[in-house]
Amino acid sequence: MVHLASLAALLVSAGVLLAGNGLFGTLIAVRANLENFPPTTIGLLGSAFYAGFIAGSIWAPRLIVRVGHVRTFAAMGALYAAAALIHAMLVSPLAWGILRAAGGVCFASLTLVLESWLNARSSNEDRGRVLSIYRLVDLGCVTAGQFILTLADPRSFEIFSFVALFFCFALVPLSMSRVTPPQPPLQPKMRLGWILRLSPLGAAGVFGVGLVNGTFRMVAPTVAFDLGLSVTEIASLMSAFILGGALLQFPMGALSDRVDRRTVLMIATIGAMLASAFMSHLATLGATWFIIAGFLFGGFAVPIYSISMTHANDFAGEDEYVEVSAGLFLVFGIGATAGPFLGSAAVSLFGNAALFYYCSAMHGLLLLFALYRMRSRPTVPVGERGGFVGLIRTSPALFRLASRVRRQQGDERRD
Repeated sequence: MVHLASLAALLVSAGVLLAGNGLFGTLIAVRANLENFPPTTIGLLGSAFYAGFIAGSIWAPRLIVRVGHVRTFAAMGALYAAAALIHAMLVSPLAWGILRAAGGVCFASLTLVLESWLNARSSNEDRGRVLSIYRLVDLGCVTAGQFILTLADPRSFEIFSFVALFFCFALVPLSMSRVTPPQPPLQPKMRLGWILRLSPLGAAGVFGVGLVNGTFRMVAPTVAFDLGLSVTEIASLMSAFILGGALLQFPMGALSDRVDRRTVLMIATIGAMLASAFMSHLATLGATWFIIAGFLFGGFAVPIYSISMTHANDFAGEDEYVEVSAGLFLVFGIGATAGPFLGSAAVSLFGNAALFYYCSAMHGLLLLFALYRMRSRPTVPVGERGGFVGLIRTSPALFRLASRVRRQQGDERRD
């Protein structure tokens, strides 16, 4: 059994990093709105980050092979902290676009180091426990990071300094740890055509999540600001979205283990479609109702990623789980890169309410495709598939740990 103490440095570094990144994303959206950046420009900032994240996920394994885990973590953390400070010194759309893309590369590299290390430190007996602890750290720290935004004026240099401090402090526990670094991670193949043929609905689901959730995380703070919400209320809205998704995905995942996953996917899609459609109307009733709607929207929208990925893995062999997850990660990245621009363009053309109708329309299209696929292909029997594994946001390195948990769950179900 892996003792929690041996993972403490990894988990502390991960928690501080995730809190800082959660704060950073919301801060960028709020500050860009205060600087009167056009909605499409704000959307492009989100697209730049996700494009950098995908590029970093592909490039970082090569860097780790060359210089090792610790040096990669230290270098990327220092660069990410520097990028945060430069945002405060160069306030322009072009500079921020370049910095957000660079930040995406840095964040992908940092999470790859942490998650590949977690995977290597997990044994057959405790891999499920390690993954659960990591998910709790992810949830708690990203949620808490939103409220750091209330400690300083978004226009100040001070708030960007907070972000940089988080990234710097994240370097300390791992850099000072005496835990032996793992072997460099293997880069799984990302075969786009193969994954589209294996599970069209799984690919459509994660693509839809990229189109919608990537947009909401970047554009919703600016829309909320225009609707009159305070910085504290915006932080509460984004925390509610994250918390709702994290809490509701597990009961929905458990249900998907017992019935046709596509049915649960459609339930989540309908819930997200209705919640997003009503969000603009609930905003007129006050911030509290708007935040509650954000919780419900996240609760239905976020689990679609894990349900879609698990559904695709139902059609794959046990030795293909990692490759399936990596391929779907690429599909998600394409959607998350395109989504913020498309959603912000809708806001620019039709007003703030267009963000919520855009999210609703994307879920409506996914629902129609799910109905079509249910008529075109039978499901995998419950006894012949692995269990649900919830992933909120991850790098390809964690796919190996998640696939091991899924394989173990499948073995237990068949015994």
